[in-house]
Amino acid sequence: MKSLIGPDSDIYKSFFDFNHNASYALDSEGNFILVNDAAVDATGYEKEEILQMSFVSIMQEDCIDRAFHYFNSTLKGNRHSFDISIKHKRGHRVDLYITTIPIWRDGHIKGIGGIVKEMTESYKLETLFSGQNFVLEMIAKGSPFSDVLDRINYLVESVTKGACSILLTDETGTFLKHGSSPSLPLEYSNYIKRVPIGPKVGSCGTSAYFKRRIIVTDIASDPLWNDYKHNALKHGLRACWSSPVYDTDQQVIGVFGIYFDQANAPKEGDLQIIERATYLTSLAIQHYRAVEKINFMAFHDDLTGLPNRRLFNQRVNQAIEREVKDPKKGLALLFIDLDRFKLINDSLGHGVGDQLLREVGGTLQSCIRKQDIVARQGGDEFTILLDEVSKQQIISTSQAILEKLSQPFFICGHEIFITPSIGISLYPPDGVDAEELIRKADIAMYKVKHEGRNNFKFYEPIFDNKTNDRLELENELRKALDKEEFILHYQPIIDLSTDKLAGVEALIRWIHPQHGQVPPDHFIPIAEDTGMIVKIGEWVLRTACEHWNNLKKRGILLPTISVNISIRQFYQPNLISMIASILKETNMEPKHLTIEITESMTMDVERALTILNHLKCLGVNISIDDFGTGYSSLSYLKAFPIDFLKIDKSFIRDMPKSKGDENIATTILLMARNLGLSVIAEGVETAEQLEVLRRFECGRAQGYLFSRPLATEPLEKFLFQQKLGLMKTS
Repeated sequence: MKSLIGPDSDIYKSFFDFNHNASYALDSEGNFILVNDAAVDATGYEKEEILQMSFVSIMQEDCIDRAFHYFNSTLKGNRHSFDISIKHKRGHRVDLYITTIPIWRDGHIKGIGGIVKEMTESYKLETLFSGQNFVLEMIAKGSPFSDVLDRINYLVESVTKGACSILLTDETGTFLKHGSSPSLPLEYSNYIKRVPIGPKVGSCGTSAYFKRRIIVTDIASDPLWNDYKHNALKHGLRACWSSPVYDTDQQVIGVFGIYFDQANAPKEGDLQIIERATYLTSLAIQHYRAVEKINFMAFHDDLTGLPNRRLFNQRVNQAIEREVKDPKKGLALLFIDLDRFKLINDSLGHGVGDQLLREVGGTLQSCIRKQDIVARQGGDEFTILLDEVSKQQIISTSQAILEKLSQPFFICGHEIFITPSIGISLYPPDGVDAEELIRKADIAMYKVKHEGRNNFKFYEPIFDNKTNDRLELENELRKALDKEEFILHYQPIIDLSTDKLAGVEALIRWIHPQHGQVPPDHFIPIAEDTGMIVKIGEWVLRTACEHWNNLKKRGILLPTISVNISIRQFYQPNLISMIASILKETNMEPKHLTIEITESMTMDVERALTILNHLKCLGVNISIDDFGTGYSSLSYLKAFPIDFLKIDKSFIRDMPKSKGDENIATTILLMARNLGLSVIAEGVETAEQLEVLRRFECGRAQGYLFSRPLATEPLEKFLFQQKLGLMKTS
């Protein structure tokens, strides 16, 4: 023994003998050669007895293999800390926490030394609290979530001799998914990757279901494990204690479980350990879920859940980098804008509009492959990245989007139709980064809108000039009202039963000082997009009423002037007061004013009905323009206080040649007659069209066959030439 201890043995022996922790030394054969008084107290044996024994003789049988493992490893020069159990001289089990070190002498390991702490309940809690600080430090430093959960499990295992697991609730709240189980057999860990939450689903599934601790002391006989015990027992798992993990709202976000290799019931101290473990697990889960949510919100749209512009741009640039390193088929970027979305949002409300955007987002996702990405740019704009695609695949995807979005959406009792305009840019010809590709696709999308919408188009360099022209036009449009560049033309409406003038429709014209007359289909969409249509529309109404009053002063009394109002005007809170004010200012009698709205404005039946009733209270007439092209339900038509239906010119144009268009037009005529409404046919240009309309007793018509839209002076000449005797009309 002396040769083992060395020349400074007196000093070391003092530290050894007076250490309050049990200490011992073993020779290379595993025999005790030195113990202190604390070791005597821990084992119950006298010192002389222990020095005649090997460490194996006091080990619990289920710990002998582990004890040999650490003994042999320490003899090879390793240092270990581990928990183990011995048999006290009186026969009871004593749980210990041991640190072993090799004893060197003359360059060789001659034995091992050990320092022992008894695993009392207070020591277990002390160990748990100490380890908790390390876990919290890991969380603060942003260690991987899985590492933190593993550390919690290892910590609890060090004071319970069990094998721990942490399961997390899934998004639906119906299953538990695997979080961490580093000490459980791999096959069993895979088995518990998806555990149902239910009243008889082992310990963990049942704990989550009833939201309380479930202690199963014997898996083989407990009915909660009837359907699951086979897998547990074959891996040597005999008991399982489970406790739900709550968030601050007392919702179950996971389950902490401890498995044992023999039937086992918890002591009071064990329950305290479980409580502390679930609390620590709760802190970890909530922290990482909050971080995950923040990260998700930073890169995803909060309305649709789709990637946002920031994440989309990153993905596009990453795809470009891959393409540069390994050129393949190339990339395509689709920029999608929903046609008429503002109309739906304004008429049916933002709640319906938001739900529509969510459903459109889901529809777009169903049109792409796994490697592609769809994102929301903002508003009603979406972008799609198609990775490694041929031109034919791009076309097929675009056609699929057009087809799927053409199907009606049913939201809050409304049947809604929406169409997309799709612009497409390609890498590498159209741009070298996300920003440039998005800009080019956006330009192509506007080209689609200008040419009729509900289509797709690839970017072409010539589009850039037209985009610049649009921006210039928008800037000029903002100044046009102040510069008095707008004028009104009036298109006569003829009563087909008398061939006399029944009224006129006021149509705005923009006379640009440099570009001359700008077609309405060039600037009206810009005015609607920018909101300028509200001021412009008010100017049209006031100017038309002033013209009517001026004509009256000169002895010409027009039966009616029709004025179109936009969707934005229709839902302006001051619409009724604005019209009433203009009528009063211009001394125009309300019965001579017809307000024209489009069929699509009536999608929100309740709001539309309220506004229309207020208009009727003013005494004005109401006409539904472009009838037959919208999507409102005909069943509501009889509820609206309207006077006229205007058949859209698209049906009139091919009516003599198309039986389908003729059937639509005649159906509208018959329906209107049954509802007591007058019908006005738009776009009448030929005698053949007029003949069909007369045959089916259409009341009124307008179009180039009768007259083009006329400025004020030509209109006056037209009225006199008609010799309609309007001076006496009241």
